[in-house]
Formats: sequence, structure tokens, C-alpha cells
Amino acid sequence: MDIIYNPKHPTRSLLTFNVFFREDTSTRQFLKSIIAKNPEHWAFFRNVFKGRAECSLTLVDRSIETPFHCLLVAVLCKQLKEELGINFKRIKLMLSPLHEEVVCPTVWPNTPFVTTDDRNDFLQKCFSTILGQAPVLMTKRNPIFCRDMKISSRDYTLFIRVEGGVAHGWQLAGDGISMLTPRMLLEKCDDDLTCQNIFTHAFSRNGVFLNFDLLTKAPQCILSADS
Repeated sequence: MDIIYNPKHPTRSLLTFNVFFREDTSTRQFLKSIIAKNPEHWAFFRNVFKGRAECSLTLVDRSIETPFHCLLVAVLCKQLKEELGINFKRIKLMLSPLHEEVVCPTVWPNTPFVTTDDRNDFLQKCFSTILGQAPVLMTKRNPIFCRDMKISSRDYTLFIRVEGGVAHGWQLAGDGISMLTPRMLLEKCDDDLTCQNIFTHAFSRNGVFLNFDLLTKAPQCILSADS
């Protein structure tokens, strides 16, 4: 039996599916609770990326404005790295500036930073502390309409698109949590912090909409006529 490589379709979709996430979750269970919706699909993701140690991560998002957004994005990236069994040779974050920079005496976990530089500095600290890796961070003044995370290896690309932005669907909840400073919040990065689904509680009973799309650049394998 021969294998023939078909070069006519250099990029094709292997798996695409959507998730409506309605529940509250926690930082330790964040990715696991998403995987639980479609465990068979994530088994396929693991099989595809298995042994592909050098991958790049690109995040484009206009909604990361609060300390908790920064923390949750870094936590998610670490969990994806561990779940897929990969290493990130490069992490690139492309963000929008804060919508409105105002002087505020204290920044709490669920309130925006005072300045874009403050947000960027804390996001760098979150990635360095949680992943042990500093990202390349770019701020675009023009509106960024695309909101997605892209994990790329030589032959495969996984897109994770979240309605409103990767971290926008959740806020930190719990007794005493709302009064934490950014530094105090980062010190609790290993704790199991409550992630309240704001779409279910405030905006939409549908919850947070997530789209997953796995593409391949590998040649398509087909059986020869003699097989």
C-alpha cells in the first residue's frame, strides 16, 4: 500500500467545534472545565501536538484591562502548555491600549489599570511568574477586532477564539478577594481562585461562546489506486 501526498490543499481544517460555557469555574480548573465539554476533541489535540516541543503562541485581544484578566490569561497559557505537552519558543501578545486612562488611588482585581504601561508591566510579571517566560508584548493604537489565541507548530495551528476576549468572560469572586492589590493577587497565583462567569450572571444565559479550529499545513495523505 502506497501513500501519495496531495499538495492541492496546503491548509485545511481538521477539527472545528463550538462551546457555550455557562458555569462558574476556578483558576486551577479553568482549562479542565472547558475540556470536560468535549474530552474526545482534546484527546485529538493532544495526539496532534504530541512530540512537537517547539511551538509559538500568539494572542490578539482588546479586552485585557484588569489584573485578574492578566493573571487568568497567563494561567490559561500555562495550562495549555501542560495539556498539549508542548513548549513555547515564542510568546507574542498583541493588545489594545486601555480605553480610558484615569487616575485612581488603587487598582483592584476586577477594575482596569490606571495606564496601559501599568497593565503591560503586570502582564509581563504574570507570564514570568506563572510560565517562567517573558512574552513579546505589542500595543496597537488602532482597534483590534480579532480576539483569538493561536498555537502553531511546523505543521499545525490551533485557534482558540473567545467571545469578548480570552479573559473577558470571567471575573474574580470570593470573600476578601475584591480588595487584593495586583501584587497580592499575583502572590495567590497558585491558589484555586473562583472565576465567576459574568455572561451567565449578568449579560446572557448562553454563557461564554468559545470556538476551536485546528488547521494543518501538512500534505494530505491518500491511498494510491493500487492499495
